[in-house]
Amino acid sequence: MKISKLHKVTVYFMYCIVFVYTTKLTENTCMFDPRCKCYNSNLRVTCINKNITSDNIPHFPRSVQKLSLWFNLIEIIPRTTFNHMNNLTELDLSSNRLIYLEEGTFDGLSNLQTLSIKGNYLNYSFAIPNNIFKPLVSLKHLNVGWNNLFEQSYQFPTFPSDLLSFLDRLESIEVDAIQPDMIKLFKFPDPYRSLTHLKKLEICLCVLPYIQNVTFFNLQNLEYLDMHNCHMKSYDRWTLRNGKKLKYLDISQNDLTDESLSYLMSDLYFHDKLEILKMTNSFPSVYVFVPQYFAFDLNATKIKEIYANTNSFVEAVGTEKYFMLPPTLKVCDFANNKLSKFYFGMPYLSILNLRNNTLGAYLSTERYTNSSNTELKEVDLSFNFIQDLSFAIFHGHEQAVKIDLSHNKLTDVNFDLSHLVSLERLDLSYNNISGISSQTSMDTLRKLSKTSKLKIDLSNNLLKCSCQNLKFLQWMDANSDLLMHVTKYTCRFDNNNVIQLTNVNAVVKQLEKECSSFTTLIICITTGIIMSLFILSAGLVYRFRWRLRYLYYMTRHKYKIFQNIQSNTTYKYDAFISYANEETDFIVSEVIPHLERDENLKLCVHQRDFVPGEDITQNITNGIHQSRFTLCIVTQSFLDSYYCMFEFNMARMESIYSRAGQNILFLVFYEQLRPKDLPLVILELVQKQSYIEYPNDEQGNVVFWKKIAESLGSSE
Repeated sequence: MKISKLHKVTVYFMYCIVFVYTTKLTENTCMFDPRCKCYNSNLRVTCINKNITSDNIPHFPRSVQKLSLWFNLIEIIPRTTFNHMNNLTELDLSSNRLIYLEEGTFDGLSNLQTLSIKGNYLNYSFAIPNNIFKPLVSLKHLNVGWNNLFEQSYQFPTFPSDLLSFLDRLESIEVDAIQPDMIKLFKFPDPYRSLTHLKKLEICLCVLPYIQNVTFFNLQNLEYLDMHNCHMKSYDRWTLRNGKKLKYLDISQNDLTDESLSYLMSDLYFHDKLEILKMTNSFPSVYVFVPQYFAFDLNATKIKEIYANTNSFVEAVGTEKYFMLPPTLKVCDFANNKLSKFYFGMPYLSILNLRNNTLGAYLSTERYTNSSNTELKEVDLSFNFIQDLSFAIFHGHEQAVKIDLSHNKLTDVNFDLSHLVSLERLDLSYNNISGISSQTSMDTLRKLSKTSKLKIDLSNNLLKCSCQNLKFLQWMDANSDLLMHVTKYTCRFDNNNVIQLTNVNAVVKQLEKECSSFTTLIICITTGIIMSLFILSAGLVYRFRWRLRYLYYMTRHKYKIFQNIQSNTTYKYDAFISYANEETDFIVSEVIPHLERDENLKLCVHQRDFVPGEDITQNITNGIHQSRFTLCIVTQSFLDSYYCMFEFNMARMESIYSRAGQNILFLVFYEQLRPKDLPLVILELVQKQSYIEYPNDEQGNVVFWKKIAESLGSSE
């Protein structure tokens, strides 16, 4: 017998009501103490934030299985508090004021599986009894994190490991880890090696700036490792190669370098069971995500999810050798970076998050994947300054369910939507879309809505209510069931009046009436204007036929002269010197004497050789064109100067268009500059090794000027 949807929904809501009602019935104030709440006949008891102290801890029934005493004022637990509670499986003593654990505190808790004493004031300088956990023969989960609250306890950077020797069944632990000084390396002590069932480690209060190969030496069975926000600055080679069972690794919220990233990835190559990798906000100074990490290192694992969001990656592009994402990878998150390029093969990926990057210019002509068929279900390209998308960007996305293009600068939907046969949500909100001009796009969207229940969000766009946009408004009126958040749609008329587009049908009828009355008039006026322009143009051509012929032949003559000048390889200067005014003393006292006087080179220096009365930009262009090379003295003042950067870019253009691709640019770094301070065009040139640093010492200067002279005279 078939059950209707209405019947299913009714049954579901009835079930929810019964569940909530029965839950309320099972919750009551405990008979043994009004400060506590009891659930399910005293099987679960909570006494939260009731100002309970060591002297007035309630006497709990033997039947209690789960007990929570967090956020109270308990400093020491009397040894007889729990000795009768052999049914207790979970005990939460978090956020109290425990400073010490008395011997016998946990006597009788032979069935306890989960114990939390996080957020207390445990002072490890006190001698906690070594057998404190001996009664906890069933304990699997222990949380002793966030206990380093006394300054003196920093000499004991982690929970005393000797106390763990009796916990043979321990599977997970949350603990603090603080490196006491920068010289002594941190290492989880030898007793951890005896915890053969320990699979999960979460470091809570964590100060480990230098992670090295000894840190986790005694934790060879870890499957889950969380060391986020550890103030890490360096990750050493071989750190995680001792154990090879990791499935989950979180190193988020750290400050690691390019080298550390390389070492980490080479370590993960040996963890063939790795499934989840979190690197959120871990590499603030790394600009390139090397494709080898994906296609080689992580390809050897079973990686399913990678979170590389909130970093400073500018580029993540696969090469011919390293191009395909790992076949097991399903979630790839590179949101909140600075990506200007992203391109990989991803036939098996399910979720791609590229939110909040700068991919707009790149995606206007390129795709983020070349895969003809993908398993992508969700794609987030919001906040990417996208003005236009390449026509084929979503080809092969037959399984895509949700595409987010919100908060961009799109003005139209002119990319191909025909492959999105499973699409259920297309978010185009917060763009500059005035309407959809392509009839094909409108027809495709309507067709998709019939097969995939597609919904489109066009809210917070300023649509256009005009005759030119009438077809789109008619389409909206006929397909109102496709649109989401229609109360947020606005429309602007030709007279700049803006209205809430709550009644599309009324606007369409108004425009149909106005537009039809002007159609014939518009056609007649347009035809008249075209004919008038044609007659006028013909008359002008006939009237000035001899002058036009003269200008034609003169232009041809000047073009031939210009070609001869372009083909001339004789240069007036050996080098054009580009520098900021702040470096004038260096040019006068160092550059000119060494290169002109000692090396007999002819330099073009703007303060000396520019033609007076000529436009500055014309002087610059002529000087570069008449020089064999261009020598840039790069300083922070150079980068801040408009004309210096103009000279640099004119030299680039000269190299490309007048010198057949020959590199005529030489960069001299007169100051120490960080890579992130350099514009991308200069950074690309630096990566090609076309630069030299000024040594600023007597012996180094001699070699420096010789190298400069050799480079400037290399084409002679």
